[in-house]
Amino acid sequence: MHISFCFSDDRLESAAVKPFVLFRDRVRPALEARRQELEAMYAQVMGRPEIDPVFLTGVTILQMMERLPDRQAIMACLYDARWRLALGISEDWAGIDPSTLVYFRRRLAKHRLAKVALEAGLAAMRSAGYLRQHGAVRIDSTHVLAHIAHMSRLECVRETLRLALDFLVAFGGSAAWEPWFSHYAERNPQELRNASVERLRSTLDQAGRDARDVLAKTQTLGDTVVRSEPVALLQRVFDEQFKITEGASPQQRPATRSGAVHNPHDPDAEWSTKGTLGKAGWIGYKLQVCETAPESTRQPGEPTEAAITAVLTQRAITSDHGSLAPVMAAHEQGGQAKPTESFTDAGYLSAPALEKAKADGYVLTGPIGAPPHSGERFGSDAFVVDIPNRQATCPAGKLSTECSRITETKIQATYYYFAWAQADCATCPLKDQCLSKKKSQPLRTLQVGEQHMIVQERRNLCKTPEYQLRMHRRSGIEGTHSELTRGYSLRRSRYRGLGKTDVQMQFTAAACNLRRWAVRLCWLRRREAMEAA
Repeated sequence: MHISFCFSDDRLESAAVKPFVLFRDRVRPALEARRQELEAMYAQVMGRPEIDPVFLTGVTILQMMERLPDRQAIMACLYDARWRLALGISEDWAGIDPSTLVYFRRRLAKHRLAKVALEAGLAAMRSAGYLRQHGAVRIDSTHVLAHIAHMSRLECVRETLRLALDFLVAFGGSAAWEPWFSHYAERNPQELRNASVERLRSTLDQAGRDARDVLAKTQTLGDTVVRSEPVALLQRVFDEQFKITEGASPQQRPATRSGAVHNPHDPDAEWSTKGTLGKAGWIGYKLQVCETAPESTRQPGEPTEAAITAVLTQRAITSDHGSLAPVMAAHEQGGQAKPTESFTDAGYLSAPALEKAKADGYVLTGPIGAPPHSGERFGSDAFVVDIPNRQATCPAGKLSTECSRITETKIQATYYYFAWAQADCATCPLKDQCLSKKKSQPLRTLQVGEQHMIVQERRNLCKTPEYQLRMHRRSGIEGTHSELTRGYSLRRSRYRGLGKTDVQMQFTAAACNLRRWAVRLCWLRRREAMEAA
């Protein structure tokens, strides 16, 4: 079969072909520069020769860009001239088995090389003079749904038992693990589908006793079996769902603890919630996205100039507050210089974060949440607090009469407690807006943290029109989340496990950058043609 790779100049500049041309001319050479790093994933002597890892990296990038499963990606390598052009495939190439991509992703996850595609793409953009060193970045997080079914506590325990017993039959056969093996062989027993709450509770109690007995029997098989993945997972699920009291059967825990396993087929997936998702939350992972924040305002219809510089796949229960430092580190590891400014939302900001950003030499721009009770009565932001001089002024202009410094040694936190004279509060015209209705005595007190003045300074700054206008540069990250979700299905993991999910996220970011680059270059070329005409 003869496949032609001849494209006209106009065809090469089309939006459909341009990403593949950019990959051939710019990204593939950048991947070749990382060849030694990729080849280190393979044994140098044992086994059959590996399939070119640079080629497999390129296939995976294009696969994420086109949203294709493994089999269709290999078919595209065979029959799509754009793919063959981009990857440099010869006409006599016979193809490879689609499962090769599965094993390749496993190697990337095992050797922690998921970032190689994104970093190579950024290096290609810099060498082409397209990606300039921007002084600002914007950061935000989003949720990623795991590739698993939702399970109840009972289903999770029973399925974990089934997986462990399937592994343990290698030690003595199925007869050695009766009656458990036969009892848990069926995934969804018919008798439990319409069972009452009492029946389900008693069944979970029985599953807890069976798990305890199975784990006790594995102790006689040696440390290798005890430390094996299926048995260790069963021990983890048992500890999360049950507690043991001396001389009694395992008792169900009243609630599932944070970070617990919800489906044994992906133990890394955790339950978490977010204000925009309601109480239902999600089971999966959290993703931090960092991109450049160009200062220039775009024209109507102008494609974005921003480039994703780092993505960080985290456990679902990871807080945004503690994620700022690792995201900034990932940004610099991608070859970018340390930014001079970072735009975030309130989830990342706190007084320690502001102080650390100042010490690290960049500006942390974003809002800080309102103080407690500010909607019901005057919150702490309505008071002028002067911690060095140990005094505070209330909204009515009265100075505090008492100040105490309180240190909690267990959590290493320091607070300042201010109080006003009862006589001043009793006759104050603002007392209905200031005093708590739960206290019988008309006396206002205020407790603030040691870094309250830093927080209050940021709250006051956020009220200025200039600062609100500056925060518009952060809005672009919301559009990036929408682009990644609608264009690349980023919020649904293709694979199971944190490592392989991170591979998907990193390659998706690289694919998004490649298409953004191509779209903007096409737009610039059309604008130049219009100006010349």
